[in-house]
Amino acid sequence: MSESYWIVGGDGKEYGPVPLSTLVEWIRDRRAISTTRVRKGAGPLMDAASYPELAGYFAGGAAAAVYAAPGGAAIPGELRVWELIGHAWNRVKPHWLPIGAMFFIDAAIGSVPILGCVVQLFIGGAILVGIWRAILGMLDGRKPTVGMMFDGFDRFADAFLCFLVSTILIGLGLLCLVVPGVILGMMWIFAMPILGETKLGFWEAMQASAALTEGNRWRLFLLCLAWVPIVVLALLLVHMIWLPSLLTRIIGHGVILFAIAPVFFTALALAYRILQQRRRQPA
Repeated sequence: MSESYWIVGGDGKEYGPVPLSTLVEWIRDRRAISTTRVRKGAGPLMDAASYPELAGYFAGGAAAAVYAAPGGAAIPGELRVWELIGHAWNRVKPHWLPIGAMFFIDAAIGSVPILGCVVQLFIGGAILVGIWRAILGMLDGRKPTVGMMFDGFDRFADAFLCFLVSTILIGLGLLCLVVPGVILGMMWIFAMPILGETKLGFWEAMQASAALTEGNRWRLFLLCLAWVPIVVLALLLVHMIWLPSLLTRIIGHGVILFAIAPVFFTALALAYRILQQRRRQPA
């Protein structure tokens, strides 16, 4: 009987067992690269390229492919703003309802005067971790559900501290001529998904995000900037069309998030996966 293989996905979970032929197909589809961690039978985890039966499949640039877990399609290899947005649009379309509903619910909570702000302060970080896990799982081939937005409460303390500290420091940075706040925002933009995928503490996750984004913060800023006119236009339409009551404000802002936020966060998630894989590449 032929040996079975397991691989470690971007979410840290093992996928398998699969035969050699399936693993080769994943490599050809760019779902695994040379540095993807692979276990053969009961053996130790090693880089895929360390196995003689796999090494030949990484010739000719395959090692530079960007990782996508089994079940997910290959993602773009470069941080090109409109390419990321286009890929994000295609990824979100089959799952728009559950992903959009997560942001709608989050917006509804935050729109309640005073109480909503307090609740968001305490649970907003954990909810963000849950949403990030759902979106990253979608990229890795898993079907998202609305309930996944509450899966981040296992990291409640670190998510709360990350949300609080980053919000305060970025806010202070924005008050100091704007630019410092933008820089801090780009440095820590991936702190929440890192919390969701690792056991790091909040400060270590913020440091890991800073290291991950180093050298690419300008492109990440351009990706965020691309959404500003869209969001501003949508907000203006909401306040022009709907009466300024609590209920209509909740509905209007929720509709914006339902329509826009899923694609925006998915584009960021694609950028996150690209930067993760670049760090795995051998120098």
